[in-house]
Amino acid sequence: MKLEGIHHVTAITGDAPQNVEFYAGVLGLRLVKKTVNQDDPTVYHLFYADEVGSAGADITF
Repeated sequence: MKLEGIHHVTAITGDAPQNVEFYAGVLGLRLVKKTVNQDDPTVYHLFYADEVGSAGADITF
């Protein structure tokens, strides 16, 4: 099997505003989507990526 890379990484955060500040503000990733988590509507699901959608540049929380 030949692997080309990973599609995305998913992690958990306890502070959505601080998460956005770090990943968008410090690292320069774009917050491309913000939804309500389907398993818990009191929690956000945040999606980041680079400007061109490079493989492996997607990260979600």
